[in-house]
Amino acid sequence: MYQLIVDSLLGLSLEVDKLRVNPCLPAEWEGFELDYRYRETVYRIKVRQVPDGHGRTVVLVDGVEQPGQVIPLVNDRREHRVKITKSAVMRAEAAKESTPL
Repeated sequence: MYQLIVDSLLGLSLEVDKLRVNPCLPAEWEGFELDYRYRETVYRIKVRQVPDGHGRTVVLVDGVEQPGQVIPLVNDRREHRVKITKSAVMRAEAAKESTPL
């Protein structure tokens, strides 16, 4: 059950030496934070969902944008900061509700 939640809802899946990121958060969630340990290295991960309608996910590791929505995992015994920004695609009904008359 735990693995199901991590994989499907939080969108984190381990692929050998990288963590693939594809969060699928409920619209009401602003985001979440978690600490991920890879061997002797800690990754402090913050995920934020912003309602801009573009559907783009940006992954920054220690301030550097990563291609392909992945977090490269290295066992360097350092603490790494990861910031993930997920722009939510707005549904047509939600877009109408947020549009001023």
